Amino acid sequence: MADYLDLIYPLVPVVHRPSFRHDLANNRDLTDPDFFALLMSLVALTIGLLPSRFSVYRSVDPEAGIRFDTRTAMINCCADMCTRQRDASYWDQISLRKWVVSYVLSVACFQTGQVNRSRMFDVEWLQLSRLLGLHRISEYEGLNCIETQLRKRAFWLLFYAYAHTRVQNGRWERLTYFNQSELRQVNFEALMPVEVDDEYIFETRVVPPAPFMLSPGTPSQPEQRPPFTLASGFILHSRVFLKGLREAMSYVGCECELRRGPAVRLARLRDLLQEIRYMLDDAPGPMRQWASSESYDAPTTPRLDGDSQPAMSSYGSPAAAHSASLTSEPGGYSKIIQGQAEIMRANIHVTHLWLQSLLLEQVDLVLQESAIGPNAAMGSEEVTEALKANWAEREDICRQMLHLLHSIPYVYLEPNGLYLTYKVRDVAVTLLNCPFEPHERPARRAAEYMRDFTRALSRLDRSEIMNTNSLKSWVDADREYYFNTNNIDNIDNIDNIDNIDNIDNIDNIDNIDNIDNIDNIDNIDNIDNIDNIDNIDNIDNIDNIDNIDNIDNIDNNINNNLATITSPRGRLLISQEDQKRPA
Repeated sequence: MADYLDLIYPLVPVVHRPSFRHDLANNRDLTDPDFFALLMSLVALTIGLLPSRFSVYRSVDPEAGIRFDTRTAMINCCADMCTRQRDASYWDQISLRKWVVSYVLSVACFQTGQVNRSRMFDVEWLQLSRLLGLHRISEYEGLNCIETQLRKRAFWLLFYAYAHTRVQNGRWERLTYFNQSELRQVNFEALMPVEVDDEYIFETRVVPPAPFMLSPGTPSQPEQRPPFTLASGFILHSRVFLKGLREAMSYVGCECELRRGPAVRLARLRDLLQEIRYMLDDAPGPMRQWASSESYDAPTTPRLDGDSQPAMSSYGSPAAAHSASLTSEPGGYSKIIQGQAEIMRANIHVTHLWLQSLLLEQVDLVLQESAIGPNAAMGSEEVTEALKANWAEREDICRQMLHLLHSIPYVYLEPNGLYLTYKVRDVAVTLLNCPFEPHERPARRAAEYMRDFTRALSRLDRSEIMNTNSLKSWVDADREYYFNTNNIDNIDNIDNIDNIDNIDNIDNIDNIDNIDNIDNIDNIDNIDNIDNIDNIDNIDNIDNIDNIDNIDNIDNNINNNLATITSPRGRLLISQEDQKRPA
């Protein structure tokens, strides 16, 4: 829990830290099943996001740790403990805490590659989001100050997930939260949490921090700014997401936007790209892309020797006494704060560059569309030149991303998990569309950047299962069981074959060991979806098929008039030429 509070909380602030520490110190999990489920889900989240700490967690209790060889096993154990707490009336009373459990378990499972289990937890927290009305500010009336701020943060975590489904390839099979009309009705500004940390938020009031006093500046002194807070970093990241998604939201459910000419859409995209490129100019010092120890008193970034060293964490009792003693240690607490700033800086700037890359892809797409059709606004040569001109911007985005990955230690990239990895990958794959010839310098640079990205991604992607997030990762057992089986050992009784949609290849039947009961096939009543089977009148006697290489004894031969059998999708199954081949 110390690792969650010190390393994960800046990115997933789903608890009120003072209240959570108090409940944890008083062992509330022993008497409150919902709090126990919350603890287990946060354990799963921390294990999922901090693979470098897994051996440490196992060593805390070696006897119990030996049961878990992988993070996946431990995460699944935590998830099972959470779900076993649910009785038949579990969903009769809803709360933000139940939302947190489902959301956090979804993220945890996703980190190790369990995409399908993660997707099912998504369904839970999406439904709870609707029931709680997280997107409607009117639903916040009657809540105390702590609950209000927690729900506002939950809304933005929900919005991040929505943004990924809107703009990221391979995620369209997931449920989306907003319908076509209500997205325009959301009051995003009212749903922003207050820019103060948890220690200033109480049930009945929010105490603003002491006003920041600006001392008279001199030419030799930099401008002074308010101190950095975790809340300000969370809000900054939310604003980056909102700005980057503005174009995608502008035509949700509105075809009129798409009917406008390429020139209008291109101008809008370029304006938005310009806005988002410079929107972090006023970010707090520690959140600057090139933050340093001199930038507004930001603490220095430690350079750790090797990736095995964990990020700085209190790693102990959450009681206030321990926190006080940690603060008294020279540089102890400041290193934790500095580490949190680095973790958030990585998250903000990777998201910022990722959204710019997505917008630039849309610009390229509109340019290519403008050269298609009889009313093309541009010629192919003009489009090629425009794409080459855009390449300089794309190259700059990739260069900034690589600089960020090399300048921030891995231990501060790690807590961002696979979400950061996928954003980096989305930026890297754009290098594959280089419009220059291989011998030209931009193409050679792109190849070198790709090698750098590959090395970085090999360190960042720590999923234990092949992550199929962008692929179809599930099996429709009813549809695919029989047709994706290479070896059919026993087929005892096949009475009805209702639906044969897709049989690609009946050239090789390698292994049919036992076909017990195909003595008489007098009636083939139910073969619904094979379009053309012209003449299969009599297959009365197939007593013994011992060897598919030699079929010596078929009393009633199949009529030679089998013309062509095709699937409903027009795929050739058996042609006349196939029939003439010897068995």
